[in-house]
Amino acid sequence: SVPLVTLGWYRRRAEAEAPAMAGVGALAVRASVRGAGPFDLAGLADAFEALGGTLGTSAASDWFGFGASVLAADRDRALRTIREVVQAPRFDPGELGRERETMIGEAIQAADDMFRRPLDLALGAAFGDQGYGLPVKGTPATLAALTVDDVRQWHQQELSRSRPVIVAVGDLDPDEALDRLGGILADLPPVPSWLPQSAAPWSRVEPLRSETRTKSQTALAMVFPGPSRSDPDRHAAEVLAAVASGLGGRLFYALRDQRSLAYTVMMSSWQRLSAGAIITYIATSPEREAEARDAMLAELERFRTEPVEPDELRRAVNYLAGQTTVQRQTASAQASEIVDAWLLGPGLHDLEDPAAGYRQVTAAALQRVAAQYLDPNLRAEALVRGQ
Repeated sequence: SVPLVTLGWYRRRAEAEAPAMAGVGALAVRASVRGAGPFDLAGLADAFEALGGTLGTSAASDWFGFGASVLAADRDRALRTIREVVQAPRFDPGELGRERETMIGEAIQAADDMFRRPLDLALGAAFGDQGYGLPVKGTPATLAALTVDDVRQWHQQELSRSRPVIVAVGDLDPDEALDRLGGILADLPPVPSWLPQSAAPWSRVEPLRSETRTKSQTALAMVFPGPSRSDPDRHAAEVLAAVASGLGGRLFYALRDQRSLAYTVMMSSWQRLSAGAIITYIATSPEREAEARDAMLAELERFRTEPVEPDELRRAVNYLAGQTTVQRQTASAQASEIVDAWLLGPGLHDLEDPAAGYRQVTAAALQRVAAQYLDPNLRAEALVRGQ
């Protein structure tokens, strides 16, 4: 009933970034909206304001894209403008330099963040300094070394080797929108179909990566292998994380309420196109580091050896099933769901009843997934130690 359309142009990444080039894709995407085709930075902002929205960017480890919510009547104009941004970014050295400096500042903040930094280090320990082990937005060192030529080369390679996906959600007739939006793209050169993605092997390059901070807190992240986005076990891994996490979760109760070990504690299922992981995190006092690690491993072992209680399972399943309904209340959330299913998952049939996979999870399935993945001998750890 709202006369708006959420419109996006997305691409799956053609290849992983080289270690020395970490962040080049994110920089290219973000610099694209600083001027493209006939528009400079201010002109592009004015163009989208006239269409009723603003242009946003996304850069993930497996895909990147551009999106905007605009007035339904201006949908076609919006796609033509996004096409200019995608295909003809100016990459003006001055504007690109300003965006690079902004990203360097963000990378410095991330390196000092007691939540994000341990997770980045743990993924690096698990996958090495390549692919999923690299920060998507780069590091201060890699960003500072990137040049305009690096960005242009990345952009040209991705446009020639990856196929675009257009997503439109909102006040529209699907058949009419397919015809009109498809016509805007009709003259694009053909691009080969996506190649099958091979699984990123669980290499556990290092058992532990650690750093020290002058803080009164120590943060410990553990990364275990886990199901990818298209793996049927992904629902069980998400339910397992929901049982463990949250204010009423088992880890919160056992490690914070009962033993006062944690400032923050959680478990999550990290799912990507070619790999997956189960991640745990605990922030504790520096002097209780060893105790926190042992207690976390003991609770994870319980998941491997004991079935969860029926009430725990029911609460977790109801939470995740309800979340799928709540998240569909906006057009932008529905567009994100489509992008996730199409670019990372098994396809759009995954959207027919997204809660069904959670409702089918049993206590036996949770214990099987925990036994398979939460093996302490497979874990990679990262520690940001306070002093």
